[in-house]
Amino acid sequence: MKALISVYNKDIVVEFTRALNELGLELIATEGTARRILDNGIPVTKVSAFTGVQEMLGGKLKTLHPTIHAAIATAAIEIVTVNLIPLDVSSENTLDNMDLGGVAMIRSAIKNFEHVLVIVNPARYNEIIDELRVTGQIARGTRLRLAQEASKYIVAYESKINAILERMD
Repeated sequence: MKALISVYNKDIVVEFTRALNELGLELIATEGTARRILDNGIPVTKVSAFTGVQEMLGGKLKTLHPTIHAAIATAAIEIVTVNLIPLDVSSENTLDNMDLGGVAMIRSAIKNFEHVLVIVNPARYNEIIDELRVTGQIARGTRLRLAQEASKYIVAYESKINAILERMD
């Protein structure tokens, strides 16, 4: 089982990835997230090693790659954990920090929720670990519920983008 981790909020990602690793999952992470995981002695493959392509545009482009999305589409990656770069609607340069790859990975995972778990909320980490420890898998109901949560998360993100664009009139 493979898990892809790309999180802006790294508060409890170490504990989560340590538990995933102990459960035998192979971890793949974006560079900043991978650095935090590796600094804590947890093995992880950087996205750039997984795709064979280095980050571009100062780290802004890393996961918009066919290897990533094919792995999600075929459930070669079974857990996608993403939380997006926050948008500050009061800033003039907010669109410069808009998350592109994270949104695309969340959408790919939602589309394949029958086989892929998408996690956007760190508050869900413990329940996922508990379910994996007890059953060795994630139930369809859990995958559906978290896909719904991820969809709402994207809608809220897109609403902020819309508010920024409307303010530009």
